[in-house]
Amino acid sequence: MKKFKIAFIQILVIMAVWSCAYWLQKLLNLPVASGVLSFFLLLFLLEMKWLKLAHVERGADLLLGELLLFFIPPVVGIIQYQELLIVSGWKILLVIMISTALVMMVSVSAVRMFLVQDDME
Repeated sequence: MKKFKIAFIQILVIMAVWSCAYWLQKLLNLPVASGVLSFFLLLFLLEMKWLKLAHVERGADLLLGELLLFFIPPVVGIIQYQELLIVSGWKILLVIMISTALVMMVSVSAVRMFLVQDDME
């Protein structure tokens, strides 16, 4: 029970950082999503040692472990647009397959490029 309480408090810390990023994004009218901004804010706080990894690690692990739960709303949204998927589903699948292949090819190329540079040194 103590581990759950610690994780809950750490999740509250993560949410507080996100909340600060949200208000910062609204206040400055930044063209960046508050989730992305909060990620960089959390990274900044960790790098500056103003926030220790131990203060958010267990909560972050719990959130990442239950990440699948965060995808339930989009799945429900997809079910609502079933007719669209029947008509255009093959196009969506094609785009997913092509983009996945492109990401894989670029990743392989980048790794090869860095491996070749290491061999030259």
